[in-house]
Amino acid sequence: MPLDHQLPPAKQAVLDQIASGFKLSQTKLHEITQRFLEEYALGLSAYNHPLAMIPTYVTGVPDGSETGTFLALDLGGTNLRVCEIQLHGDKTFTLRQQKYKVSEALKTGEASALFDYLADSVDHFLTEISDSQISNEEALSLGLTFSFPVEQSAIDKGILLTWTKGFAARNAVGKDVVGLLQDAFDRKHLHVKCVALVNDTVGAMLSRAYASGDCMLGAIFGTGTNGAFAVKVEELTKLGNDPAVAKGGLMILNTEWGAFNNSRSVLPSTPFDQKVDRESINPTFQAFEKFISGLYLGEITRNLLLSLVDSVPSLLFSGLSTPTLNSHYGFDTAYMSAIENAKTAQEVKQVLVENLGFKLEAISDDDAAIVRWACETVATRGAYLSGCAVAATMIQTGHAQLGGGSGPEEKILKVGVDGSLAEHYPGFQDRVRQAIRLIVGEEVESRVEIAMAKDGSGVGAALCALQALKQAPSRP
Repeated sequence: MPLDHQLPPAKQAVLDQIASGFKLSQTKLHEITQRFLEEYALGLSAYNHPLAMIPTYVTGVPDGSETGTFLALDLGGTNLRVCEIQLHGDKTFTLRQQKYKVSEALKTGEASALFDYLADSVDHFLTEISDSQISNEEALSLGLTFSFPVEQSAIDKGILLTWTKGFAARNAVGKDVVGLLQDAFDRKHLHVKCVALVNDTVGAMLSRAYASGDCMLGAIFGTGTNGAFAVKVEELTKLGNDPAVAKGGLMILNTEWGAFNNSRSVLPSTPFDQKVDRESINPTFQAFEKFISGLYLGEITRNLLLSLVDSVPSLLFSGLSTPTLNSHYGFDTAYMSAIENAKTAQEVKQVLVENLGFKLEAISDDDAAIVRWACETVATRGAYLSGCAVAATMIQTGHAQLGGGSGPEEKILKVGVDGSLAEHYPGFQDRVRQAIRLIVGEEVESRVEIAMAKDGSGVGAALCALQALKQAPSRP
């Protein structure tokens, strides 16, 4: 129990019983990791599995020696971002960027108007912000980070499957988004060529590889979660006779691992998780994401806290609640982070007063300790499950073995991460490492280097544009 506070034995016994449903033994971690490997294999062999293992047609990883100036366009929500990235060839880069607002009318109007606006924003950036000299001979190369579901069939081709995040632009679904953007550039007579379509997870992997010389895995641990890593093309048997297979080599995959174990056959589900899933906008889908990502951790914790408020006799807040705590998604994951950062019971109480509307005098030391315990319990399980995804990828790529033992070469295993949990949640990386140790052994874990990937959606998109140019001469 945190903050050196002893709870009465009767209360502690109830919490211990609840905690048992969240704890992940070494045996359970091995079982989950094994299932990950099985679902990886399914996604490599055939389409239409929850773990989609989407081919990106990116067949190289930067080493930091790359040079050049590239544009990146990042569309993922309310804001659109245009970036200019200068790669210096010494693992460093210079970034210049500008954000542009995407109106509700553009989100829901004709696709041509939306993509014209994207082109106009790039035009404004090049005219007003950029240092680039626009040549009449050679178009500027641009990478598009497009955070919506697409089915990619080449590094510069992806069919929009559906809009999300409040977008519903007409006449875009079923069309190639790179083509839509390039048509807009051409209508505006912009000397810009969209050469690459990028997922933010792939961008994180490329960005980290450029900064460190190598990267085994790019992973997002934030509002959502996902991972990308490279496999030998021959392992991608679902590609069949795709020309990429004949070329051999490596290809980066977007795993879409948020959908791991949608059946929940191995994930450690509790009544608090079941409630989150049942009340979500996509019940029975994205199961893994609902256990570990920032969008859901606070809601799991809220469900747990309310069960303690409602218990008979009540174990929390003397049976009282607040409108905020009663509200769906009213307990933000950021509050969990603040509570775990707290050094004293008083600091925990202050978070509850400022964010949940409790009166200070209504919160006992027992209450503060129980809330801190709930946050730790939910977040630790999430980090351990995140560790399963990392460890499974290490095993899949031949760098580790389940239960311990190295792959054929003992090298530093570099993991590039992005997202609010990875960057800000206290103890997240340490807990991920604890899980990795239990799954693949201490020796292998000691060679794992986890570091933030700088701006995967911007720098990663530029690097993907560079990679597209490298691949272009040999493409059919």
